[in-house]
Amino acid sequence: MEHFRRRSSAESGITLFERALNGISTQRSKSPAFSEHSEPRGDLKGPLGLNLLYAPSEPLVDLIFVHGLGGGSRKTWSKTTDPYHYWPKEWLPRDPAFQNVRVCSFGYVADWSEMKNSVLDINDFAHSLLGQIKDNPEMRRNKTRIVLIGHSMGGLVIKKTYILARQDPTFKDLAPRFYAAYFLATPHRGADLARILANILKATYGHKPYVNELEPNSGLISSINDTFRHYAQDLQLWSFYETLQSNLLVSNVMVVEKTSATLGYPHERIALLNADHRGVCKFDQPSDPNYKTLRNALSTTVDAIVAEAFCIRQEADRSDLRRLASLTGISDLPKEDLQALSDARIAGSCEWFTSKKEFGNWRDPCSNTPSILWLSGNPTSGKSIISSHVISHLQAESLECSYFFFKQGIATKSLVGDCLQSLAYQMALCNVEVRRRLLSLEADGVTFEKNDDRAIWRQLFSGAVFNATFEPHYWIIDALDECNNVHSFFSALSSIDSRIQLRIFLTSRKTQGIERDFGQFAKGVAHLEILISDTLEDIRSFIVARMDRLPVEDNESRANLINKILAKSNGSFLWVRLVIQELEHAWSEEDVEEVLNEVPADMNLLYMRTLEKMSRVSRAAKLAKTILTWTVCAARPLTLSEIQCAIKLDINETVNSLERSITSICGHLVFVDQQSRVQMIHQTAKDFLLQDGLDSEFAVRKAEGHMRLSIKCLELLSRNQFKVPRSQNQKPGSKLGLDINSALIDYASAFFSDHLYKTSSLQSEPWDALYEFLSCNVLSWIERLARRGDLYCITRTAMNIKAYLVRRTKYFPPIDQQTRAVEDWSVDLIRVSAKFRTTLLTSPSSIYWLIPPMCPTDSMIARKFTSTHRGLTVKGPVAKAWDDCLTQINYPDSQATALNHGDRFFAVGLATGKVVLYWSISGQVHRMLEHFERVKILEFGGQDKFLASSGLKNLRVWDVSSGEEIWSFDTSHQALTLAFSMEIECLMAATQGDYVACWSLSDGSEQVRIPWQEGFGDEIRQRQVPTHALFSPDRKLLAVSYRGRPILLFDVESGMFFGECVRGIGSSAKGAETHYPVVALTFNPNSDINLLIASYGDGELAVYDPWTLELFHRAANVNAQSLACSPDGRTLITGSFFGTIQVFDFDVPGGESLPMIYRISACENGIKSLVFSSDSLRFIDIRGSQCRVWEPSVLVRKDGQYCDQSEASDPITVAHKSVEMVEGEVKAKITAMACHPNGDVVFCGKEDGSVVIYLTHDGQENSLLYKHANKISVTHIAWGNKRDVLVTADESSRIIIRRIIKDRTGWSAADTMSDQRFADSVSALLFDPTNDRLLVSGKETGELWTIHGERVGSKPFLPRTFRMPICHPLLPDAFVVMEPHMARIYRWADFGTLAEEGVLLNRSREPADKNLAVTSSYQGTGILVELLKPSEDQSCRALECWKMCDIRENASSITPLPGFEMLGLSVEHILAVIGTRLVFLDTDLWVCSLELKNFSVTPEAQRHFFIPSDWHSHNENVLFQFTSKDEFVYVNKNELRVIKRALNYTETISLSKLQQWNFNHGRKLHLTLP
Repeated sequence: MEHFRRRSSAESGITLFERALNGISTQRSKSPAFSEHSEPRGDLKGPLGLNLLYAPSEPLVDLIFVHGLGGGSRKTWSKTTDPYHYWPKEWLPRDPAFQNVRVCSFGYVADWSEMKNSVLDINDFAHSLLGQIKDNPEMRRNKTRIVLIGHSMGGLVIKKTYILARQDPTFKDLAPRFYAAYFLATPHRGADLARILANILKATYGHKPYVNELEPNSGLISSINDTFRHYAQDLQLWSFYETLQSNLLVSNVMVVEKTSATLGYPHERIALLNADHRGVCKFDQPSDPNYKTLRNALSTTVDAIVAEAFCIRQEADRSDLRRLASLTGISDLPKEDLQALSDARIAGSCEWFTSKKEFGNWRDPCSNTPSILWLSGNPTSGKSIISSHVISHLQAESLECSYFFFKQGIATKSLVGDCLQSLAYQMALCNVEVRRRLLSLEADGVTFEKNDDRAIWRQLFSGAVFNATFEPHYWIIDALDECNNVHSFFSALSSIDSRIQLRIFLTSRKTQGIERDFGQFAKGVAHLEILISDTLEDIRSFIVARMDRLPVEDNESRANLINKILAKSNGSFLWVRLVIQELEHAWSEEDVEEVLNEVPADMNLLYMRTLEKMSRVSRAAKLAKTILTWTVCAARPLTLSEIQCAIKLDINETVNSLERSITSICGHLVFVDQQSRVQMIHQTAKDFLLQDGLDSEFAVRKAEGHMRLSIKCLELLSRNQFKVPRSQNQKPGSKLGLDINSALIDYASAFFSDHLYKTSSLQSEPWDALYEFLSCNVLSWIERLARRGDLYCITRTAMNIKAYLVRRTKYFPPIDQQTRAVEDWSVDLIRVSAKFRTTLLTSPSSIYWLIPPMCPTDSMIARKFTSTHRGLTVKGPVAKAWDDCLTQINYPDSQATALNHGDRFFAVGLATGKVVLYWSISGQVHRMLEHFERVKILEFGGQDKFLASSGLKNLRVWDVSSGEEIWSFDTSHQALTLAFSMEIECLMAATQGDYVACWSLSDGSEQVRIPWQEGFGDEIRQRQVPTHALFSPDRKLLAVSYRGRPILLFDVESGMFFGECVRGIGSSAKGAETHYPVVALTFNPNSDINLLIASYGDGELAVYDPWTLELFHRAANVNAQSLACSPDGRTLITGSFFGTIQVFDFDVPGGESLPMIYRISACENGIKSLVFSSDSLRFIDIRGSQCRVWEPSVLVRKDGQYCDQSEASDPITVAHKSVEMVEGEVKAKITAMACHPNGDVVFCGKEDGSVVIYLTHDGQENSLLYKHANKISVTHIAWGNKRDVLVTADESSRIIIRRIIKDRTGWSAADTMSDQRFADSVSALLFDPTNDRLLVSGKETGELWTIHGERVGSKPFLPRTFRMPICHPLLPDAFVVMEPHMARIYRWADFGTLAEEGVLLNRSREPADKNLAVTSSYQGTGILVELLKPSEDQSCRALECWKMCDIRENASSITPLPGFEMLGLSVEHILAVIGTRLVFLDTDLWVCSLELKNFSVTPEAQRHFFIPSDWHSHNENVLFQFTSKDEFVYVNKNELRVIKRALNYTETISLSKLQQWNFNHGRKLHLTLP
């Protein structure tokens, strides 16, 4: 019993001390505080680690609560066990001030009362907290600012956490996110009670290091305080101290004194809390004064972060909007149209419509009713007004909606593409995930033609918007009947998956075509029609609202007048509006009666009456006709200022106060909206003025009107003030006098070609105006459009000019000089806007100085603007004409066997089993995949999310983004064709086993195997294996071919036989019917065309209708080995066994023929495969070991180019263009280069082993000096100018040293001084300043030779590390070898070491040797510049500058010059260091320079010129040099290009703020102009 009592006493004593130290009274509390009877101990303390308590949808701040000694992640912050008292979880999330705050708590094992020793200390807790913050996926993705709140010892933990983040480079991205630290009764200088507790623990509970660390002046506390003060200035600091003593056994004491609870820093904010040590973090309710003090402090910090985030978010939002505008071509909502309609709507009107049951069902996304509601009505019945009401109704209900108003004849409001792009833009504004997906497309460089509805739908909606998760969204689309290609719009709508939360409201007139299109929807469409009775009350309200303006006074007269107007209105708002406008000018009841009797009820008669009244005012007739012509024919509504300018241009009249008089001048047929735009009162008024046979002086003849507008626009663009005066001393990019005193200039720039296209080709005036414009001001026009970012306008203009030219050649000879010039310009405009797109957007003025010399010599832009060019010139082999082949990719070790193109990528499969993924836009490699067997088929799926590759036995599915293999399937039969079906998330393969297999993309299982021969008969079963198979674009049909049989069609879902496509007797057959084998198959993906094309062994091409099985067309002698249809369905390409490519056109009237419009003939290998790009403007072929990308301008065509134009001459059929490619001798590539100091000569080594001389004055090869072994590439060249010695090394490590002489006949090689092999692979050659010594650097060895090849010394090098030897500029007897961590100094005399240990390089970024694939060092006057380029993570690239004077014998370590590290992210290559000026190639292929000495003071760079993308290859070694004459020499495969006066022109770029550099997905850093 005594033993039991003593034990109880001891336990009781410790328990009392524990409870006292933790601030818990020894007396039992009335509330169920953390007692052993309430909840299990673990639940009371809370879980360990980082615990999420609350997460808003878009967090901006992270609050992390860290407990102290003996506490817990929940216990410390809760006064009782009641969940209500857990205030970080229950109170803060409900506080509006913390709506953007994510709340977490952190728990760790700090229970000192456990009966065991511990090895943990505060440093361990800090490491754990920091690691969990870094690894938390939500915190890692959101980039929030972090606020740490620590109680007692928890305050020391958060201090140490912050110190570790600042000191460890691993956390360099996390450290800047820490914003504030809150210390609640934290013993910054220790606590005396900790010493007492530590002594007790030694005797009872076991050693606890973290308790000892709380003692005053402990080593850890001193270390934390000494370090923390250096970093604390970057944090907001709040310290709260206790003011009440805690009850500890026999006495009350202050656990942490104020002097220890505060830091004493200048910017620290200090506050007291009326509580003891425990009570500073536990509260009864939100009204507790202590809680309010802490809450208000936290709110202050949160407000500051939110304000900072708001500014950043604003800038990010602005950037996002700019990027969205770049992608969609839309920069704003169509709110002007909405506002105009809303202003016209009378309050209370249209309520009848939104109260209808059908509308309520449509609005409810959960109702089992059609998702499409169609409202039809007669013209002027108020459909657009109702649309505006529906939009307002949805917005008032806080429902997300997007809207569009079609307007016939308006350039940006009449095309399906305009509508789709606007809807995508609006949905991105409503939904964060939609915006993120669209911005991802923009970042990946996705582009599409603005008039390619199918590509827009596929890219923006199928590929992005519909893959996002969003709340029910509503589309309101008005006036569908005014859309130019409404059938295309219906085709898009019918493809929407029913699971997508989208409700669509459409209005239109009720036409047969629209009714037929609505019939294709499987689930039907809800249809409402506006009846006269529906709108009578709205019309009545409209009249009543304007009765005060009419000459009637008593109520009875008013009622009678209203009834008379209503009776005659026939439900037309417009008729009522025009009548009331006329009644406003009546002065008596008799006048009112006369007007009502005279005004016809028919709108056309009413318009005619208006024109007759206008004719009576002869003085204003000319002005009225001009206004009406410009308003009716304008491609978009013109503003008042634009109309005034147009009047001045057209009839030379100046009209002041036009806004007040324009309505009366034009008889109320036009009006001025709130945006000061002049518009027709209604589409019916516009149609009336344009109708044929209108007998009125105000009738607008369409062709004549457009001709007049085109002439005036071209005259404006050809004026001298539009031609900016320039000289070669002016800087490109400087904004020079383009602000012409003409409001119409932007309209003319954008739309002159649209009017020209609609002009009669018989007239000479517009032709002359066009030729004059192209002869003088076309470059100024391009620059203006580039500054606006509207390069598509250049392409559209070229298409319009081409179409106009085609029509004109029917009446005028196509061989005269003007015609050839205009035709050449139409090609040049397309080429310039495509090839130099990035250049123009970066520097619009480059069109004057930089682009013309880069164009083919026979192009119009080069002929006209390079001949007088005194600036930059390009020497070397320059193409005479635009090359339709953009790029050629060679695979020297393999054959190309498979090809496919997705939305953003194309893929080439090789015989070696490799699959190479390329970016479609740039042609650069994205990923290399390994299939491990010959690749037979490639197929993209899920908008480039997946890629499937198939060989003889294996089929693999890849993640395109990461390059990871997702699934691998072993196939018992070889696949003949593949297709992804994203609706059911599977991959389908038609195989040689006569079945279709389907594999799930979610779990990789084979879902079904469908044989396609069952029920067809024994004859089919006994046939050979199928030779070809192809799925239709909708995956419903499968076309299969067997030898000796017609093409068989099967239903994919059931495998049932559908029918056969019978060609009959082949074109080469004689006698009995012969079935030649099918060589290739393709479907036309356009559902409107819906054809199957087959190529046969006898050379014939056959076109079938796969649904009717009808033979549609035959063409002999095509000899197609491969076929491909463009995604828009307009073009077919064929590749022959002889290397010939032919392009055929589906887009012809009636479709009875398949004319060839383009041909490429080449004496090469047969075409293995062909494929189109997603925008239908490029195609790619593979043949032998090559892949070629083609972009013929013939693929850029005007919609409706071959369609009849009213008031325009009939079109003619265009003869196909034949391009004969004569393959000359294949020249060897240049593989090494060195410039002579005189700047006139370049020594080049080639892959065939030859060493030749090029002259810089013309860039041409001059003479052969000597050769290494045949077909052994020369890899390195060095020139010794002091002794006229040239040393060359090849890939076999053979090194030749020869003396070079020059005489009257030219350059030649003299005696051979050395010819021997190096024992290692040569990586560098370097002469000493006297040319007596030669350093030969290898992978693992370096040797020092005399110039006669005698070895002086050797040194082993670290294997597999990069190194760069350079002459020391300050020590002529020494050279330096730069390594990853060391700079080693050696003597030229004997290869001896000057600094035995080397000079340690304190790099700004620690290099991982294996990842440093590329490094380049360039030496200037006392400065060495290095570019480190890891092969994997390009975001870790760095530029480092070293002072050569620091690399000396007695130096132990050196540090690079500060401020240059991040510049490496924008540098692709270092080109030269000229004195103290660094010249580099940036990631956008611009040659730039900066002054190294002044960069830290003036962080600016100069941009000089660009390298065309077709010169540059990321996959091959880039060779370049600056000569002593500052001429830039660049190797482009087997050619040398010399750019003269390369640095003469400069454009300053500010790099002063890192925030100005836009980092794009870790790939590219763009420098933005200030």
